[in-house]
Amino acid sequence: MLLTHGVEVEPASVRGVAEHLVEAMVQQVGMDHEEAVHLVTPEAVAEIIMKAAREDDQGVSAPHAVRPVRIDDRTVSAPVESLGHLVMAASQAGKYAGLNDDGAAAAHLLDLATEIGVALVKNHADGAAEISVGVLDELAELVDTVADHVETSGWSICPCGDDHDQRRVDVGTVRVMRHHAALARGLREQAGG
Repeated sequence: MLLTHGVEVEPASVRGVAEHLVEAMVQQVGMDHEEAVHLVTPEAVAEIIMKAAREDDQGVSAPHAVRPVRIDDRTVSAPVESLGHLVMAASQAGKYAGLNDDGAAAAHLLDLATEIGVALVKNHADGAAEISVGVLDELAELVDTVADHVETSGWSICPCGDDHDQRRVDVGTVRVMRHHAALARGLREQAGG
């Protein structure tokens, strides 16, 4: 049901919403758990998750487990060194997102760093590893988005409010983020399309 909305959600989140709905029915209506379970529909669970995701667009925190659905399941062979740079890019952008109160972006970037790390460990041979084109697309987009926030929204590696030369670090980091986003796009082009 959620795939029709263009999102993929971690099973634990879906289970949590379903359990919440069952418990709410038990408490509010006074029915037993077995009856309530039969009344919770996939459509109701999807509606609550999508409502939470829409609220995120309005500045309310959405479930961190909501991700865009990956349509492109192709892989490309990428040099291990390049993928190491992409792990660093995801980590650095995730750190900026986390420090500047964008937990959903930070969690997504951490997931991407983990996926790239898994590719390095599982699919490594002769100095190259297979990586999903979808991972490269998501990483490039998110890293560029974080760089945009640093440039235009005042995100900083140290958002404490005191000036201790962090702006210089932020400006330099944006250049590196842009380079890494371009690297991800370049690797992705090997798959064509």
